[in-house]
Amino acid sequence: MSDDQPNPLTDVIKGLGLLLRAAKTTVERLPTKDLEEVVLTSAREVGRAIESVATTVEREVFGRRDEPAARARKTPEASAPPDAKEPEKEEPKPPDAA
Repeated sequence: MSDDQPNPLTDVIKGLGLLLRAAKTTVERLPTKDLEEVVLTSAREVGRAIESVATTVEREVFGRRDEPAARARKTPEASAPPDAKEPEKEEPKPPDAA
């Protein structure tokens, strides 16, 4: 090649070098503490929004009216009356003893 024409490969190498240097300088000057707080707050808000949508869908589609947190706290023992006994299990019978 003659000296009149630019070398595209050299231009690409120089361009990428300048681009990476500019990106590195910009990242070093950004306040990362504020950025971390924004990301954490945004993640919390997205989680709340997903929970709200799930609750609404559950209520409207499945017809459930109680809150998901209340259902999670309920246990089978807590929902049964205190004096209720467990039903006795019946022993399985052999097929010929009907």
